[in-house]
Amino acid sequence: MTPDLSMKNSDTISFVWGRIYRRACLDGLRFNENLTREEDLYFNYQILPNCRQIKYLDAVLYYYRYRSDSLWHTTGSHDSLKVVKEFVKLSETEPQDSSLVLIRAYRSFLTYPSYETVLLLFRIALKLRWRDAGHRLGRDDCTELAWLMEQTTEESVLCAASEMVGEKSVSVIQKMLRQSLKRKSSFKPLQKSLRKELRIYTAYSRFSSWAVRTKREIFWLYGGAKRRLGLSNYTASRRISPSGGLVVAILGCDGAGKSTTLSYVKREFNKKLDVVSVYLGSGDGSSSILRKPMKLVARKVGGKGVGHAVEKEYAENKRISIKSRLYSVAKILWAVTLAKEKKKKLRNIVKARNNGLLVLTDRYPQIIIPGASDGPLLSRYRSGKGLLKRIADWEERIYELFARNAPDLVIKLTVSPETAIKRKPEMTVEEIRNKHSIIMNLDISEHIAIIDTSRPFEKTRGEVMKKIWEMI
Repeated sequence: MTPDLSMKNSDTISFVWGRIYRRACLDGLRFNENLTREEDLYFNYQILPNCRQIKYLDAVLYYYRYRSDSLWHTTGSHDSLKVVKEFVKLSETEPQDSSLVLIRAYRSFLTYPSYETVLLLFRIALKLRWRDAGHRLGRDDCTELAWLMEQTTEESVLCAASEMVGEKSVSVIQKMLRQSLKRKSSFKPLQKSLRKELRIYTAYSRFSSWAVRTKREIFWLYGGAKRRLGLSNYTASRRISPSGGLVVAILGCDGAGKSTTLSYVKREFNKKLDVVSVYLGSGDGSSSILRKPMKLVARKVGGKGVGHAVEKEYAENKRISIKSRLYSVAKILWAVTLAKEKKKKLRNIVKARNNGLLVLTDRYPQIIIPGASDGPLLSRYRSGKGLLKRIADWEERIYELFARNAPDLVIKLTVSPETAIKRKPEMTVEEIRNKHSIIMNLDISEHIAIIDTSRPFEKTRGEVMKKIWEMI
């Protein structure tokens, strides 16, 4: 029996317990300590090129005990991802004969930049439409193309292209690589050539493909118009998340960069999926028509400053002034209006998640800490009786709905008080610390990620995107 010992076959070279190695072949190699699994497969991939001769003994000399609770069967996707990353490094430093290195255990393919370059050129060319005439190539496509060309050579790209298409298309690609690919019109000759060569592989006729494409573009225009006009957009008009709907809540004290982060994440994910962002706070974000005049009045009379003074007056059991009583009435009206507004937004959030959309929320109501960090405002009236108690109980039930419909992922943005003060000079160090402490103590989801935004935005935004992609 002659087994397949090629670098493509991970099944026959996975283990070290069934082999005897010549010391000279080791050449100082050791197991990769970064890996918690598949370190033997990685080891064999490194050592095989050093072996001039491999002999195979067709005999059963080892018995394997299968245990469902073993390390192999209990490690998760994070460990698998680490294995794939190490193989990426290996394929970059020691390229194999095959254009693709297959890791069968994870169904992960590592392809060389030359093939990625060819496929990117094909994709851009085949997606061209008549309306693209005169338009510049998209920024993302330009960035990706420039990066790929830095990793490969023109000769490698043409060699990869020759494996996929005929000489005519290869000649067109050669001309393209020698000019500046800044405009979409540069891809028109390649589109014509590819359409002729790949016609036998098309799944649609010319008319049916036009009909499908037109239908998609109508939905794309419809969704774009709704987003620009600010209309409700809680149904999918383009693509949805492959794992179903997802709600991601972004929390953080003032100056932590919630709005900036949410805006960036929404813009980036909007390129691939249908995304909805919802503001669930009580500040300067979107609000109902009823609460807008209240916000204007609150700014005129002093806003939070008046509220702190009134709360202090109640706490010290002083004689309650008329001003404080009027403030209390206004606070009840504010709390009722805010609770109704949040209930409506929650209905839309649930609808969007059920429809498979990615929902990003700025803040998220909670019932753990009343009166702070988007918690219930009327909790102190629940110990009383009469109308005020019924109103407070009604408000509590709405916030309990948010607890029962917890976000799938909570991202807590932390920041040092010094950095927060620079970004929000109107805040005090004590306010920043109090808010930070409250947010860090909130436990409103099974999946919580903490990210320090005192660092450069380019780094923190990448970490936020990574956490969301892991959930998707």
